[in-house]
Order: sequence, then structure tokens, then C-alpha cells
Amino acid sequence: MALVRACLCLFAVLVFVDGSAVRVVVQEGSDAILPCSPSTKEDLTYKLFEWKKDGQKEVFFYDAGIHYNNGRSGQDEQFRGRVSFFPDQLTSGNASITITNTKTVDSGEYSCVFPRLHPGQRYTVQLVVDKGLKDRSGENIPGASPRPFITANETSDGMLLLCEVNSASPEPVLEWRNSSGNILPAEKPQVSEKDRSYSVVLQTTVTKSGRYRCVSTQQEIHHQVYTETQVNLHKGAASEPTIRVTTTKDGLLLQCSVRGASPKPEVVFRDSSGNILAAEPQVTERGGSYDVILETMVTKSGDYQCVATQKEINHQRSTKIHVPSDKVFESGSGVSISPSWIGGIIVGALLVVVHQTLLEP
Repeated sequence: MALVRACLCLFAVLVFVDGSAVRVVVQEGSDAILPCSPSTKEDLTYKLFEWKKDGQKEVFFYDAGIHYNNGRSGQDEQFRGRVSFFPDQLTSGNASITITNTKTVDSGEYSCVFPRLHPGQRYTVQLVVDKGLKDRSGENIPGASPRPFITANETSDGMLLLCEVNSASPEPVLEWRNSSGNILPAEKPQVSEKDRSYSVVLQTTVTKSGRYRCVSTQQEIHHQVYTETQVNLHKGAASEPTIRVTTTKDGLLLQCSVRGASPKPEVVFRDSSGNILAAEPQVTERGGSYDVILETMVTKSGDYQCVATQKEINHQRSTKIHVPSDKVFESGSGVSISPSWIGGIIVGALLVVVHQTLLEP
């Protein structure tokens, strides 16, 4: 609702004058001022004036200080508690009224009458309440979009935000917006349809911390809803660790490097069972950023993983490497062949898979 209300406050009442007729246009939910003043601009404090809608419904009545808001009966139920006037401007002849929280049923012709002036005067105001966009979830409109569902995944490029709306008709338009209300560039929406019901997915990547909003709009039914999410990105968040493999007479030396991270990450090697391998990190610090190098020796084939963790910012990245049993290894500087190689060339593959994991807060 906050989104719609924020928009409504920006709409000014538009008044167009055509002879004696006045047309006022407002957005639904905003307030409308219906202007009226006798040609003489005389003091109305002890005068009588009344407002009616479409010549029948009693909107407002004032008679020398007595009016609908201080005890007088007769006001139409549609306007009860929603109409006020300007008592401090009566002396200057202002008989205007304000209708709050306008509805589309308020549209129509309003008459402002001064029956006791000589001669009597009558003025007409045409009110148009435009049915604007707002959350109409409570109106039980078939196919009205539910609130979008947001998921967020941190990547090497930033935070990938995914917005999803299901079972909406007509087809909703999804937009990503930042905290300033600006529409963000996004990938082409993924739309699927079944029995005239639509599911839409829209994703974007952001590189700054802040609040982001996914907005779902169905212009045809004047319905708009949104969901917000908070994104926290840290410039010093560790990137994927880099693993280098070197063959030695004692086995395979695995070297893991994490550079430019802040706060200082905890870096460990784990085997396929999740056990932490013995290793002593080498840490250097430059201007508050940390480089960490960790080395360990392995003599068995299997999966090994280097994990960098920054608990302070709920961040974790990892890289996995598979060591095959044939002892032919592809390192960062080329291909290293075990000295124990005998007879023929057997080409093995060293598989490096980069994984990303976000710690649960």
C-alpha cells in the first residue's frame, strides 16, 4: 500500500474552467477540493449554502454555523465523515469543500447553491475520480496478482535477484526498482501461460547494498502489489578461492589462495568427508584487506575443497578439486606428470568445480 499512497500524494487536483462550469480530476484515494464562492465574495459566516451530488444526494449543508459536522442530520451516508469546509475562510466568501479518500462512485456533478442571496446563485462542479493503481487484494478480483516472491543469490558479479509471480490474469508486468523508485535494467521476463493464467519470472543483478522492490502491475484491473528485500553487499567479500596443484616426491601439494578479502577470512581445506586437513595459513595484510595462502599435502585420490569463511558478514565461498588416482594432473602452469609414471601415457583430468555457498544468517 505504501507504494500506491506515495504515488497518490504526488497528484495535484486539476481544475479546468469552462465558463461557469468547473471540472476537477483526482486519483482514486486522494482528496478532492470542490471550489465555490459567490460572485459577491461576501462574508458567509451567517449565510446558508449547500452542496448536492447529481441534484439529489446531500453532500454538505451550512447555515450560520450549523452544519453536518457538528450535529445537523440529513447527510447522505456516502459522504458521512468525509466532507469538510474552510471555516476560517468564510469571511472571504469561500464555500469550497474537501472530499477525502475519494472513490470512483464519487464521480459526478456537484452543485453549490446560495438560496438566500439576492439573487440566488448556483455553481456546478464536475468531479472525475480516476481509478488509479493500488493494491486491490482485498477486493477479491479474480486473477489479481499475489505479492511477488523474491529470492536472492550472491554471485561474483553482485547479488542476483529473482522475482516470481504465479497464477495471475491478465498477464502482470514485473519491474525491479531501487529505493529511489527508479526502474532497474533486467533480463527478459520468463512468461508461462496455462488456461489464461500467467506465471512470470524477472531477474536482475545489483552491485550496491540497499532496499530493492519487485512491483507487479495489472493495468486492466488497476491492481498493483510489490515486495521489498534488503541487499547487503560487502566490497571485501571473498571471491572463489584459487587452487594450484604441484606434484612432489611426497605427494600432491594443494595451494589455496584468497586475495583482497575483508574482514580476514578463515581458510581451510576439507576432504570428501568434510574433515579439515592440517595446514598453516600464510596471511598478509594491506590497507585492511587480507591475502591468505593455505597449503596442504595429499597422498590419496578423491575430492578436496578449499573453503573461505567470513562470519562477520555471513559470507562463504569454496572451490572443489578432484584428484584422480592415475596421478596425472593439470596445474595452473601446465601439465605435471608424476615421477612414478611408467610405460605409456595415460591422460587423466583434473576437474575443478567452483561452488558458491551463502551462510545462513
